[in-house]
Amino acid sequence: MLTLVAASMLSMAAMKADPMDDARKAFNNCMIETHNKGIDDKTPPNSFTKIADEACTAERTAYRNILIKSERSYGSSQKDAEKFAGEEVQMIVDSLVSGFNENVENNAKLTPEK
Repeated sequence: MLTLVAASMLSMAAMKADPMDDARKAFNNCMIETHNKGIDDKTPPNSFTKIADEACTAERTAYRNILIKSERSYGSSQKDAEKFAGEEVQMIVDSLVSGFNENVENNAKLTPEK
């Protein structure tokens, strides 16, 4: 019986939402939608870079803010936390831009995370 209770508690803990991962997924999925729209619209790669840099501002801000909060909770300075968050956000943008440059030639779309 104790094993069943422990297993149930572990299962419930695993199902709990992770706010940082939720924010990352929301930003990443928004960027994927931007990528796929660019593919549909046959956007030139040099134009897509600017579109990607300006896309998903609400999701980008939410993800950046939660990263900063997390880094600050580990003792990082505000400046270091902001730098880290900026780098993490930029990695997602750069990855989508890089993928777009390859995918536009093949009309290949990305699948959002679940």
